[in-house]
Amino acid sequence: MVYDSQVKGRRDGGFSLIELLIVMAIISIMAAVALPNIGQYIRNYKIKGAAQAVAGQLQSARSKAIMTNTDNGVSFVAVDADSYRWIQEDLVVAEQLGPLTDLPLGIRFVASATASAGPSLRFQRLGGFCNPAAAGLCAVAAAPVCVGPELAARCSREPLGAFVGTEAGGGMLITLLEETTGLRRAVQIAPGGRVLAQERWTP
Repeated sequence: MVYDSQVKGRRDGGFSLIELLIVMAIISIMAAVALPNIGQYIRNYKIKGAAQAVAGQLQSARSKAIMTNTDNGVSFVAVDADSYRWIQEDLVVAEQLGPLTDLPLGIRFVASATASAGPSLRFQRLGGFCNPAAAGLCAVAAAPVCVGPELAARCSREPLGAFVGTEAGGGMLITLLEETTGLRRAVQIAPGGRVLAQERWTP
């Protein structure tokens, strides 16, 4: 009897093979359900972060134009489909171009279909903006942004002058695309110059 009780105690203290298989099956089902949602969240987070970074660069260009009381303004330029920078023509040539910033891998600017689409917009000393692609509003020509063979090759991916579009209300819009999923997110510049990374997905 003592031996039988010891064996029974050992059996009660562990899991059977069937129980382990059931637990593993439950974990596998939960992982199969959760992983696509996690992947979707990561992709959403990626394009949201890219839009916020672009909005931050735009806001930085606007603040620079106000703080330096610049005559010619400070431009935000989509150099190509994958990168952007600011330009301040008031500075000496060696300091006019801000650092070139790349979008995350798989994220790119989407060409605007509006008639006055261009590669840039220029913030003025009072915080408003003008559209260099619209005749008569921005007299100063932007400094060259595709200098050197490497940048020239990058700029050839999309026609320069297609990424910054106008909105019906007088604002500007820059749209980003996540190439794998087709998700889009937009950065809006209101008529007064305020910069907003949109919380809604664009169609």
